Amino acid sequence: ALTCPMPAQAASELTTIRIAHNGFSSEMPFYVGKDAGIFVKHGFNVEPIFIVGGSTTIQALIGKSLDLLMGGATPMLSAVINGAQLKIIGGMNNRIPFTLLAQPEIKTGAQLKGKKIGITRFGSNTDFIARLAAQEFGLNPKSDITIVQTGAPESRLLALKTRTVDATLFNIEQAVVARKLGYNVLVNFLEKEIDYTHIAIIARDDTIKTQPEMLRRFMRAYVESIRYFKTHKDEAVKKSMQLQKLADREAIETGYLSNVKALPDDGRPTMKGTQLVIDAAMLDDPRAKNYTPQQLTDLSFLP
Repeated sequence: ALTCPMPAQAASELTTIRIAHNGFSSEMPFYVGKDAGIFVKHGFNVEPIFIVGGSTTIQALIGKSLDLLMGGATPMLSAVINGAQLKIIGGMNNRIPFTLLAQPEIKTGAQLKGKKIGITRFGSNTDFIARLAAQEFGLNPKSDITIVQTGAPESRLLALKTRTVDATLFNIEQAVVARKLGYNVLVNFLEKEIDYTHIAIIARDDTIKTQPEMLRRFMRAYVESIRYFKTHKDEAVKKSMQLQKLADREAIETGYLSNVKALPDDGRPTMKGTQLVIDAAMLDDPRAKNYTPQQLTDLSFLP
C-alpha cells in the first residue's frame, strides 16, 4: 500500500535531545523555534527540561541525564576546574538580564551593608551577579552582605514579601512586576551592557567527539530559531506569557525587547563575557587562572 509522504520527518527518524535550562526568558527562542517546527525540520525531537539553579543542571549534564544544556559559564567553569569535560558550543544571552530589587525603605546599594540578598542556588549565575552587585556598591561580597539561597523567582518574591531577604535578583519580566509591587530598583544590569556569558549552549566533550554531525545540525536549527524569534514578536510574547505564567503583557514585552538585543544573531558566545567569569572565579579559586575563554569554547559547530 502506498502511504502519503509525511511533510515532517517520521518520529522514528528524529534524534531526541534532552536539553535543560534554568529560566523562561533568554531561553524563549528555543521554545518558539520548537513550536514553529524548526527543530523537527532539522531532524530533532527536542525535550526542554526546566530545572531551578545552574549548578544543579551542570551536574545533570555531567551525569549524562541530559544531552545538552542552556546554562551559565559561571557554574560551568566551576565544574571544569573540578575535572568536568565540557565546552560552550554556542551563545544564548551575552548580557546580564537581571535587576536587583530591594525593600521599599532601601534606596541605595550602600544600604545593603549587613543585609541579606536572595539568589537561586550557590554557584549559579544569580550568585555571581549578587556578588558583582555588592562590588558595584563598594561592598565586600564576602563580609558586607549575606547571600541566601531562596530558589525560583516566585520563591524569591515571597522571600521579599515575608522579609526573609532585603533584596533579590529578578529577570527583566519579573523585575517589572516587582517594581509595580513597590520594590526599589538598586541596579539594572542590562543598562550597564556588561558582556557576560549568562546563557550558553553547553555540551560534554564526549558528545563533541562522537556526534559532531548531530551538533552541527542542532546549531543550524538553533541559529534559525533565534532569527525566527526576533521576527515573530507576537508568537514569542504569547509563548513567554504562557511559560512564565505572567499575565502582565508589558512585563513580557519588555523582556522580549531586551532578549532581541542580547541574543546573538550568529549564535556566538561572548569571549569577553567568559573572561569576566574566569576573572571573578579567580577570587575564590586560583585554579581558574589556568583557563582561557578559548579553552572553554568550541565554535566549530556553528553554521
